[in-house]
Amino acid sequence: MNDLDYTTAPQRRELALKYFPRGMELDMIALLDEVEQLLIKAYHAGVQESEKLSVQGWSNQSAAGYTIIAAEGEGFTEGQIQALVNRLHNRFDMVTLEEAAAHYRKSPY
Repeated sequence: MNDLDYTTAPQRRELALKYFPRGMELDMIALLDEVEQLLIKAYHAGVQESEKLSVQGWSNQSAAGYTIIAAEGEGFTEGQIQALVNRLHNRFDMVTLEEAAAHYRKSPY
């Protein structure tokens, strides 16, 4: 049983009490089983779709990749790029995302 099963169980009991207050026969149980499975599938489809549309999470590797691409585009030497990437890794460890964003917003770039 997963977290979603635990989440749907109370709602299923509420539906059973609301729509079948005198108890349920087999076909009623089958109907609730089917509705529950359809709702779980719809939930998972919604989660997958929202993950496709959501803003991508932060990635130090992506940031380093952008930096390397920019440095290569400016004609930096391999040694200069290595020094830049080393410094970048150090900054990842020492500066928070919020601090880096604030620094960028204040910069003339």
